[in-house]
Amino acid sequence: MFQPSTGSARSGSEPPLGSRVLPSLLCGLLLAGGCTWAIADKPMEGAWTPAKNEPWLRQIPDDRSDEVLFFLAFSGGGTRAAAFAYGALQELATTEIEIGGKRRRLVDEVDIISSVSGGSFPAAYYGLYGDRIFRDFETDFLRRDVEGELIARLFWPPNWFRLASGSYGRSDLAAAYYDEILFDGATFRDFLRPTAPALVLNATDLATGSRFGFTELYFDLLCADLKEYPVSRAVAASSAVPVLLSPITLRNYTPECAYQAPAWLEQALHNPDDPRRRAEARDRLSYEDPEKRRYVHLVDGGIADNLGLRGAFQLVSLQDDAQETFRYIGHPHPRLILFILVNAETHREPTWVSSAASPTLVELVDRVSTDEILRFNFETIDLVSTAFQGWAADLSSRRKPVDFEFVEVSFEAVRDAKERQALNEIGTNFSLSDEDVDRLIGAARTVLRRSDRFQAALATLGGGHADATTRDAASRTRRSQ
Repeated sequence: MFQPSTGSARSGSEPPLGSRVLPSLLCGLLLAGGCTWAIADKPMEGAWTPAKNEPWLRQIPDDRSDEVLFFLAFSGGGTRAAAFAYGALQELATTEIEIGGKRRRLVDEVDIISSVSGGSFPAAYYGLYGDRIFRDFETDFLRRDVEGELIARLFWPPNWFRLASGSYGRSDLAAAYYDEILFDGATFRDFLRPTAPALVLNATDLATGSRFGFTELYFDLLCADLKEYPVSRAVAASSAVPVLLSPITLRNYTPECAYQAPAWLEQALHNPDDPRRRAEARDRLSYEDPEKRRYVHLVDGGIADNLGLRGAFQLVSLQDDAQETFRYIGHPHPRLILFILVNAETHREPTWVSSAASPTLVELVDRVSTDEILRFNFETIDLVSTAFQGWAADLSSRRKPVDFEFVEVSFEAVRDAKERQALNEIGTNFSLSDEDVDRLIGAARTVLRRSDRFQAALATLGGGHADATTRDAASRTRRSQ
């Protein structure tokens, strides 16, 4: 099932990213300006009701065990991130556990996937099609010259007039292409298939710099209908790197549906003792003023959170009641809270630091959109892991303890130095060689399988590869940290 495709999307001797992107970038800037005014969200049908304030995650299917609350987070990083996340999904699909008296694949216990940028492609594809991802995703996306095909469409004469119209931007063109090759007209209604995990595709609100999640909560704030919104446009927003791509725009229909913010959001807004919660609530409630926020312009989710972690964190932290939140999402007292972060960030020194010449435009965009963001990733990981550890402790009792495992799948965990360096040299563009795709998929599977914390989680649930020695080592690691 998991054999890679034999065909190559392109040769490994393509010219550098800058020499291919810069001409199309200049063309796009001249024709389309920096903005897009295409609107695809529709107003909510009928009046808003207070029942909508119940957490949107109640849609999680009942076939999952309530013994494990399982979060997946996929980071940004172009096709590199998509391939790395795909490899982790493969490993989860071949890992079995015994839960509720049944043997199940661990991937079937995933409750929530939160993603940004390149990680949103496998997240959305898996959310729509399930196991079909292991048959088609490599051919349809990972081994495809997505970047080259998008550039070719920029130079297709009919698109010149569309881009010059002022109502159609480069991200609109990208969304149409993603819909053609991956999503086939799917909307968020299609995520409601019986066995799908809940999806949080994350973008960044350009006006506030804050996270915008494609969830019922955010769309209710706009009095907009999430279920009819195209998946392709959400993925395009999540991966809309500023300058290279234009924003994806939503219209704010407030107050057409008579929306009322939930009490916990209002309470967070007026909480003087927690400035983080207050700032998050202020950003969300700003959409209630349609005169000031008539439109919402969305760009790459990596600007607000390049790891995709804050969606799950804010789900609990804003409500300030972990027990109530876990009860709402069908896990009132899990035996294990498992959080796996698939982090495709790279660590490499820029070559231009040894030269007096200024960085090129492409190097500057790459540095600002990726490397500088990485400085904040450590703080985000520490914030989220510490918070979930505390919430697990709050849920625990002497008779029913709740374990928590935070597993990070990253290039830093690759043991072979040469292989680790090769992974760090892979760029964030949307066109990779077959060799790089194979390397990324294999690395993700190996790192996840060898993780002490992952093995500890399997031991807690009963399954996988953990033996007594591995469980003891994992236990010692947890205590030391």
